[in-house]
Amino acid sequence: MRPLLALLLLAACSPSALDEPPPDLEDPTPGVPEQVPTDVTFFAMGDPQYGGGAEDKNTWQVAALNAFPGAIWPDDTPFAGEVVAEPRGVLIAGDLTQNGQDGRITPLDSDEIGAFELDYGLTGAESTLRWPVYEGYGNHDFDPDEPGDWSPFQWRSHYDENPTPAADLVAERNVDRVGLARAAGWQAGHYAWDWDWLHLVNADLFPGDEPSDVEPNSLARDPRDALDFLERDLAESVGDSGRPVLVMAHYGLDAFGQEPRWWTDEHKDAFAGVVGEVNLLGYVHGHTHATYAYEWEGIRAYNVGSPYYTEYNADGRGHFTVFRVTDEVMVVADVAWSPGGAPEWGNWREVVEL
Repeated sequence: MRPLLALLLLAACSPSALDEPPPDLEDPTPGVPEQVPTDVTFFAMGDPQYGGGAEDKNTWQVAALNAFPGAIWPDDTPFAGEVVAEPRGVLIAGDLTQNGQDGRITPLDSDEIGAFELDYGLTGAESTLRWPVYEGYGNHDFDPDEPGDWSPFQWRSHYDENPTPAADLVAERNVDRVGLARAAGWQAGHYAWDWDWLHLVNADLFPGDEPSDVEPNSLARDPRDALDFLERDLAESVGDSGRPVLVMAHYGLDAFGQEPRWWTDEHKDAFAGVVGEVNLLGYVHGHTHATYAYEWEGIRAYNVGSPYYTEYNADGRGHFTVFRVTDEVMVVADVAWSPGGAPEWGNWREVVEL
């Protein structure tokens, strides 16, 4: 844990507060800001998943992200002939690691979360990636806490303190994250920020308050009151202003994400109830290692692709997604790359009139 965060937490709360709903960090941005013209470009992806898949997949993903600004928007978009702008940042929708490890355990000595930080950084100034990062945690960042023999899926039970370092890191990094309007305290990790008039919220694993109880492993993956944070943030930051909102989480609303071992129908219905009265432009997620746009119960959803180029993707390419949001339109487009090749427009794009 970073020293500054430790001092803030010790000053703010007693140890018993760990069992209470996490407070917001100090000095959140108050109320709905004044509306300003919006023209926001950003990139999004999921599942860097260090420790799984091809060892070089994130090297190629970062190279593709860095190389894509300056590409020309296709003719079938409202921005035809314009260049893709430098992004405000890169959203990463969970599964930062394969096993949640931080390198303290042998023989499974693998600093997966350290490798993520080395490549993707945080502010755009300390890593290979050139822009600020807005990541959340996924199910693989909660390696299930099960007793038994040595296994990549049981290593946490060998720590006395039983940590979840890959998930906890998101909260620790919020102290230094660029431009946050609000962040949940302690290990919750959820946060919100503004780009022009666009409001974005990271709900991490999924926008729920309690884990699914469908399987024992489901209970090990705690959403840490994410729906409560989302509801409070939308009430304060959006209200009835009509302000456009994007929500990011790991689990999707597609067929794989619908499985109740991840989040249940009750979870999804509760989320739909919270966002039903706001101008939700879309739900951004990973988890499936795929890339497509779809709709669930009137909510537009975007599975934003992953660097897994040797698995899951039939085309054998890595993927990420480009968003551009203005006052009039949102364009969401797939980008694909092959190792050693330049990134190029991928399999799909969607134009949404606002």
